[in-house]
Amino acid sequence: MISKSTSIGRCAAVATLFASALVACGEDESARSTTPAARRVDVSQVRLEPVPSGGGVAQPSATAVRSHAGDEVPRLSESYAETEYLLHGEAHTYSGSPIGTPMLETSGNRYTTRILIRRPVRDADFSGRVFIEPFNTTLDRDLDALWARRLGPLFERNGDIWIGVTVRSLGADNAKDFDPVRYADLELPVNDYAWDILRQLGRLVKDGGEPSPLGDLDVQYLYMGGYSQSGVDTAAFLSAFHAFTRTEEGSPIYDGSLPAAHAASITELQSGDARLPGFTFSAMTPVDVPVIDFETQSDALGFDVTILGFVFYHNPGGASVRRADSDAPTDLFRLYELAGASHAGKIDGCDGNGSSLPVAYFIRAVADLLFAWTEDGIAPPRAGRIEMEVLDEVSKAAVDGFGNAIGGVRSPFVDVPLVTYDAQGEGGLLCPLAGDETPLPPQVLADRYGSVDAYLADFSRSLDATTETGFLRDEDRTAILDAARVRAVEILGSD
Repeated sequence: MISKSTSIGRCAAVATLFASALVACGEDESARSTTPAARRVDVSQVRLEPVPSGGGVAQPSATAVRSHAGDEVPRLSESYAETEYLLHGEAHTYSGSPIGTPMLETSGNRYTTRILIRRPVRDADFSGRVFIEPFNTTLDRDLDALWARRLGPLFERNGDIWIGVTVRSLGADNAKDFDPVRYADLELPVNDYAWDILRQLGRLVKDGGEPSPLGDLDVQYLYMGGYSQSGVDTAAFLSAFHAFTRTEEGSPIYDGSLPAAHAASITELQSGDARLPGFTFSAMTPVDVPVIDFETQSDALGFDVTILGFVFYHNPGGASVRRADSDAPTDLFRLYELAGASHAGKIDGCDGNGSSLPVAYFIRAVADLLFAWTEDGIAPPRAGRIEMEVLDEVSKAAVDGFGNAIGGVRSPFVDVPLVTYDAQGEGGLLCPLAGDETPLPPQVLADRYGSVDAYLADFSRSLDATTETGFLRDEDRTAILDAARVRAVEILGSD
């Protein structure tokens, strides 16, 4: 087992949760500059511009993007609108470790990227809360991985504003290919500008006025988060740049953060135009704003996979870099590992039928916990870690008599089970990110429940207990129970 602060296997052939290529290793560790990043975020060269008209539509849009599972993302409600801008500016690049102090490398690098805003149609409905998500390019195009099928309904219910931003050269290149007219001016030759893009966009939004994309709206709280690859970028920003991203008064620009499903991975500060950047594997650096690190069981475990008998991929799991929860003013941190949950639910081409455990409901609840912690000072609950039979860079969960993981964030899905959840699937390179499930034997189900109604009574009690602890929300209770009844009839048969 490794130390929590150890960087694991930096110059090995690495596979991650986010792509299907090998990491190029052997980088020069020496920085050409010894000047730390400046705490003041310079936005003097930043300006906004409406996106030119073109034959296509903004990507991703609520009507165009499809999730990992192939399902169409829900459309925006009538009370929400989507707008897009080009963001022009100049960025520094940085060297050093993402869990150390970033050092200035180059300056004056011009960029043009894009931001996509989803906001209430009426300003009066704005909650005062803004959430920035760096786009995920796992599928070779910008993906709103947190909004899509996860937090979008929560944001719309609250009246929150969501801003997606292109931070990787692959996303910019794909947009230009998609619509050469609309996106002709995009200029993002390397991923390395991401850090200043996020710093500058954050300051514009927090300061308000000109040239903020939100104008004079009163932004009271600003958050950053992501899922999977964008969660990795969020973890890197927190560790390397949060301390250097301050208002003129010295307070944090980002008030809280939700890096989700990033396992042990933290993006390195320089990766050129690589589709798959290099990663450091480490716990995140403590910061002085609330951070909730949400990991599925799949992400906590990590994985090894061999393709075609000779290509070996190694992805350390989050359990290998766990650290303690904290309420210290300089380290406001919670780690939640969701027992039974897979990273992606289902991936086409992988064995099995995927996992039905509804991760999105838990992420919405965790986001509510983050908002209450940041805005009202209500510390969220602590949860046990998933118990491991083997704890290493790639771990193996200890399981109960039904084959489901012990410990972690509990829920009726694993405490009142109909199935054994396999958090990691088989069949291809990315299939460890997919899940699978196997119904429990009929006699086991009959002995435990006997009927659909008896099962639902047990499920409801467990659901209420999970909601009481804050890991599910009252607003989702009806939908969860309706789905549980359908599943129970499917597996147990009608009464």
